[in-house]
Amino acid sequence: MKNKLTHNLGLKMLALIFSIGLWFVVNNITDPIGEKTFYNVPVEIINEDKIADEGKVYEVLEGTDAINVKVTGKKSIISYINKEDIKAVADLSELTFMNTVTIKVSSLKNNTELEFSASVDNMKLSIEDMKQVQKMINTSTAGAPAEGYIVGTVTPSQNVVRLSGPESLVEQIDRVEAVANISGYATDITSSVELKFCNAEGEEIESNSIKTNISTINVAVTILGTKEVPLKFAVQGKPKEGYVVRHQITKVPEKVKIAGRKNVLDSVSEINVADAALTVDGLSDDMTTVVNIRKYLPNGVQLAETSFDGNVSVTVGIEPLVTKEYDIPVKNFAVGNAPDGYEVYIREFENKEIKDYTISVSGVEDDIRKIKENDVIGVVDMQNIAETQGITEWTAGSYVGEITFNLSEGVILKAPYSLTVVLVDQNKETEESTKNEVIE
Repeated sequence: MKNKLTHNLGLKMLALIFSIGLWFVVNNITDPIGEKTFYNVPVEIINEDKIADEGKVYEVLEGTDAINVKVTGKKSIISYINKEDIKAVADLSELTFMNTVTIKVSSLKNNTELEFSASVDNMKLSIEDMKQVQKMINTSTAGAPAEGYIVGTVTPSQNVVRLSGPESLVEQIDRVEAVANISGYATDITSSVELKFCNAEGEEIESNSIKTNISTINVAVTILGTKEVPLKFAVQGKPKEGYVVRHQITKVPEKVKIAGRKNVLDSVSEINVADAALTVDGLSDDMTTVVNIRKYLPNGVQLAETSFDGNVSVTVGIEPLVTKEYDIPVKNFAVGNAPDGYEVYIREFENKEIKDYTISVSGVEDDIRKIKENDVIGVVDMQNIAETQGITEWTAGSYVGEITFNLSEGVILKAPYSLTVVLVDQNKETEESTKNEVIE
């Protein structure tokens, strides 16, 4: 038996080697070695407490927290490997003095039959002291509401955020902003808004190294309607004797745009301002002053334009009184509300030779100049006579009543003027006329 086993041993060994080689060749032909590359595989960081326990924080540099991994192995194996099966780990307990950590790559499937090649072997870190701060949250809006509307109030659900991170990074944060988009809105809105960190130049700072206790807040925005209304100023006091306030007050601006709820705006037709600064006691020249109208806005109303601070320039014109006499044609006088059953005439004008009635008026020169004698109408109102004299029933006789003239605003009579109205009973006149005819 021994001779049989050792007979031609060399040939037998050669045949064995050949068979094994043939097996490898056949196996490689049917299941060859292949490669597969997976891109942007995230690197898992473990044992972060090692740095945190020292009161420090880290930041991954040069994008070394994501790598490309090439997997080599039999095609029958790697064909079943997906990106999710590749695991890249950086253990911070193995941090070197150069602040680097070896990235170890493995697979969740057939790990021992595969070879891995990473585009980056080491994760690079920047390690700094950790800084914790509190920042106020600045809320604002972006975009414009619907036409005819403005932003009223902007109210955050929370106005303070706590944040921590690398000292050099945290110190760059100048402000924290929450911006709500209100484009096209005509009603109140509440939206969840992400916090943004900005430097002094307004540039956004984005980093996973910044940790916060909150990442979003709710921002409630009221949307108000707008309306343009005129300003009305009341002047107080009296100017120097012989002078008068011009009835037209100059103000800049003359109108303002206000904002509020629709039901409130509907009830506002003008803004009335009675300010102590508009006192003209003893003045003989024009007075110009600035009045802030904010405190005169009705409840629920605000100024609609942020560029307008509420200051209005007001000029009160003061002019000397001008006195002038006018001859008003007699035909321009009449009796108003004459009682029925009576003939009415004005005794002072019974003489047909009287053509005019002279009156004296005073006012500012522009208003006095506009008076046209033929356009002035004088009326003695019988109803007014009855009220002032307590007359309840008219009888024939004479009644003195004050004349009312249609003078323009700002023109006043130097003295009151009166005329005598005569009432003649028409029925008695008819009876007397009938008796005379019978006698004849």
